[in-house]
Amino acid sequence: METLYIICIGLLVFFSFSVLTKRNKPLSERLFSAWILLLLVTVVSFLLHVRSVSGKFPVFMTLICDSHIAHGALLFLYVRAFTDPGFTLQRKHLLHLAPVLLLMAAKLVLNYVFGALECYTEGACFADDENGFVQAAYVYKYLVLGGYIWATWRTVQQYGSDARTIREQMRLNWVKQITMGVFFLYCGILLIQVGRIFLPSLFWERMLLGNILATLFIFIFLYLGNSYTYIFVSPSRKRFVNLSESFEPENCQQEKIRENRHSLFSRIEHQMQEEQLFARGHLTLKDLAEVLDELPANVSNAINMAGKSSYNDYINSYRVEQLKKLLDDPQNAKYKIMSLAADCGFTSKSSLLRAFKAHTGMTPSQYVSQNRNSGQA
Repeated sequence: METLYIICIGLLVFFSFSVLTKRNKPLSERLFSAWILLLLVTVVSFLLHVRSVSGKFPVFMTLICDSHIAHGALLFLYVRAFTDPGFTLQRKHLLHLAPVLLLMAAKLVLNYVFGALECYTEGACFADDENGFVQAAYVYKYLVLGGYIWATWRTVQQYGSDARTIREQMRLNWVKQITMGVFFLYCGILLIQVGRIFLPSLFWERMLLGNILATLFIFIFLYLGNSYTYIFVSPSRKRFVNLSESFEPENCQQEKIRENRHSLFSRIEHQMQEEQLFARGHLTLKDLAEVLDELPANVSNAINMAGKSSYNDYINSYRVEQLKKLLDDPQNAKYKIMSLAADCGFTSKSSLLRAFKAHTGMTPSQYVSQNRNSGQA
């Protein structure tokens, strides 16, 4: 077991060095660095325990035991910052320290005031399973950690519903995998705790089994981190770009993306030219996307890039051209301009005037007068 822990410590040191030496780290990576350091200290406590010297450091071992709750808080804050670029730490986030501080304070009082525990004097918290206060501490830790894992998973799901690009999907896969990994670790250790009660002969050493399981999780965690190196590592700012901020996997598929974009724009053009979808009043981007069975973001992007226009300008250009055709027809002279404009999709006089002038440089009335004068001439 010592070899396993020593290897794990070495890998954590190497991985943390890659992250800590990176300049201009965003908040998410600073939180991630703090989490890695906490994992490092935790594995050191595993090593002390397996060497049977943990009793020489009762305060350190007890504090590390209590800090297990902080893993949940750091995971949650890391995922929040990783999935939301606008996320910032505020004073209210100091409340995430409350569960750890509450547990530490309770143990201090029970240890030094009531003498009900011997955590800070003899390190008995690790072995005294019969003590009701120790059992209550375990229940408290599992409830808090479970709450953080649930909150983190909710954050991942919310981010997944908005992930559209290939890069966002890869980032989603990263946070989803580490969150699921933490969840399975949580379930495994909880199973060991329950098994210790009902099958003591099988789960003979709760602490050792839990430490081994946590260490194996860290190995898997580091392996996944290595698979997503571009998220963390930026070798030399003088020679390389910052991969975590500018790496775009979709750049490798630009030609395919352009083809899809132009294909979608052709479908949009068909809806405008053949189906005259623009004539619908209050035609929103979402409405058009539903007709095309596409995401609104994809439709907007196709119009912006292939049509070289914003959505509103694009729709209004068709409405204005259709209105010009109606105004040019002498048979429509008996109709009011606003009535004809309504048939083209305009829902208000202000939007008509604004769009018509933007595309022709004159108002509809001026356009009609100009056409009449040119006809008389």
